[in-house]
Amino acid sequence: MSPTTRLVALAGTGLLATSALAACAGLALLAWLLMAGATAPRVMAAMVAFGLALSAGLVGVVARKHAAGTLLPSDVDKSVGFRGGQGGL
Repeated sequence: MSPTTRLVALAGTGLLATSALAACAGLALLAWLLMAGATAPRVMAAMVAFGLALSAGLVGVVARKHAAGTLLPSDVDKSVGFRGGQGGL
């Protein structure tokens, strides 16, 4: 495994860890928001935390799949329906 691939996999793992921490922070902020009452800064902080969790999680998964080489399908569909009508059904 090349150093670049290892670096991408490590970055993906870091992004997934960031996503998990942001999700936990978002839940804590949501609990605080429900217990103490909704204010604009609390709502905005919860929205930012959940947005960070979502975006970092998606980018982390794509980075790790890219490093593993499984981002796209590795072979072409060879079924009869995708051969342009050859072979008859």
